[in-house]
Amino acid sequence: MSKPTVLLSAFTGTAAFNISGSTLHSLLKLPRSLKPPIQGLGNQLDEVRSELINTEILVIDEISMVSKPLFAYVDGRLKQIKGSHRPFGGVSVLAVGDFYQLLPVRHSKLLCVHDPAEIDLWQEHFQMVTLTQIMRQKDDLSFAEMLNRMRVKEKTDELSQADRELLSQRITELASCPTDILHIFATKKQVEKNNSVTLYLLHSNIVSIDADDFQKDPRTGRMARRDKPYAGGRSELADTLKVAEGARVMLTRNIDVSNGLVNGAFAKLVQVVTSDNDRITKLGLQMDQSRNKDRVVFIERAEENLKQRGVVCRQFPVKLAFACTVHKTQGLTTDAAVLSLTKIFEAGMAYVALSRVRTLGGLYLLDLDERKIFANPEITAALQSMRQASVDDMMPLSNLTETVSRPDILTLVHHNTEGLPAHIKNLKSHHELCLADVLCLTETHLQGSFVADSLHLEGYSMFKRNRHLSYSNFPDLSSRSGGGVAVYVRKTFVVSEKRYLHNVTDLEFIVLKVEAPFQALITAIYRPPDFGLKPFMDNLVSLLDSLETLDCHPVIVCGDFNENQLIRGRKPILDLFESKGYAQLITSATTDKHTLLDLVFISQPHRCLHAGVMRSYYSYHNPVYCLLSFSDL
Repeated sequence: MSKPTVLLSAFTGTAAFNISGSTLHSLLKLPRSLKPPIQGLGNQLDEVRSELINTEILVIDEISMVSKPLFAYVDGRLKQIKGSHRPFGGVSVLAVGDFYQLLPVRHSKLLCVHDPAEIDLWQEHFQMVTLTQIMRQKDDLSFAEMLNRMRVKEKTDELSQADRELLSQRITELASCPTDILHIFATKKQVEKNNSVTLYLLHSNIVSIDADDFQKDPRTGRMARRDKPYAGGRSELADTLKVAEGARVMLTRNIDVSNGLVNGAFAKLVQVVTSDNDRITKLGLQMDQSRNKDRVVFIERAEENLKQRGVVCRQFPVKLAFACTVHKTQGLTTDAAVLSLTKIFEAGMAYVALSRVRTLGGLYLLDLDERKIFANPEITAALQSMRQASVDDMMPLSNLTETVSRPDILTLVHHNTEGLPAHIKNLKSHHELCLADVLCLTETHLQGSFVADSLHLEGYSMFKRNRHLSYSNFPDLSSRSGGGVAVYVRKTFVVSEKRYLHNVTDLEFIVLKVEAPFQALITAIYRPPDFGLKPFMDNLVSLLDSLETLDCHPVIVCGDFNENQLIRGRKPILDLFESKGYAQLITSATTDKHTLLDLVFISQPHRCLHAGVMRSYYSYHNPVYCLLSFSDL
């Protein structure tokens, strides 16, 4: 199975699960302590390298939660894994999130804000793209617009009268709020009080679950359970849990990120499992984010070493969650929530809390002190000074949609996929390849006559020629894996394949004659880098002569010719095409090493309105495209 080229990650388990990704710590095998110097991977290095060998892009979601020390560790670890001194080991990092949200835990500066005491990897290496489509509050735009104003509001700014009136409409008493929706507070003390009151208000079947603390018995040398747990000294586990079947709870540890059993995940406790001696052995949970809402997941006690020397604690990694702190809600979306702003103590907290609900009608506000709604001015200054990234060259066809959609335009794309089966998912999810009328692929690596259903593109007909059918006089080449060409053509086009051409015996190619909606001859070619120039040129001459006899224009020949057009000196392939009246349309580098190997030749260059290079994250080669006009027909 091919290794992924794009990795999805986040700092917290909750954020990682939301994007079907992994935590940074698990993905990169990071230690709990991030103090420099960066620790090596030891015997794990080869294993991690094999998993990340194809990684080109690392996506980090909820980037505001990532501290500068963690980011420095990510940089160092990727350098180790990739064996490169380039920033992040040469991996492109796509950091997604909103810096106006909460600060990283126990760290004072966000990544975008310069701190002379910390390694700064942000200012030099990152550019900003602003996303404009609102998702969470898309059905309540007036609420969304108000939140955007509060997002950047400074402490000295006053709310507009309109915003103040909107929020005032939602102020209510705690006793009037629904008890079955999430309550959000600023401090742990507020949360614990609300959780305790709500538990006794809603439930009578309350059970107490003491932690099992084990300590070595000096007489026997064995670990023995204490009669009572130690008080305090635990980071994630409770001395005593008070819960009830039907109560709202939250996990306090990452158990299984892929299945949503992550620190901060909300659930309903539906079953308390006991052993024959009435000891509680498991808790059955229905997770809020489970794809199967009725599924019950059973968790067991987790283990933690206490500060007291030699003491091991075993307790269920859950806590009550009728209410939670603002910090636990970052990344959460809910239909309704009760919110108190009275104890807000830092920038961004009020904005995060207010923006968890989808609509203003889902907000129950216990109080309103607009002085608590403020942003960190350092963030505003940092973002204003950041370089803005242009995405125009990343989406050339998307920027030409009016032209692409014209009925008189033929959109042709060529792409060396470096293996169609390995990259078909990448190809199908590419934001621009689906705009092509004709998609020519080289290095397809297909074998045999059978084509798996997964390799077909909806709305397209597929034509292919595998390498083993392409060579009559070079058995070493024909028996070698790799190579091959394929062409996808929209099913609205009328096309026929010209399979056998005079004296073309040793060439990886496909020729298609387009009959409607307009006429054209389209050829895709792949030349292996070690295929000698003379036999290739002999076959290419025969091919071009045969195309001429078909008397159909324009003729478009595209492919990977493995002749770099950006170096000085003689270029026999280019010279041959130009001698026959063709023009080559691509002028900039098409590979990661800044070579121009992927070419498009056309017999009637006046038809070309646009041509250029697209972007690919999964192949050494970038796709190339051309838009041809048939308005004279």
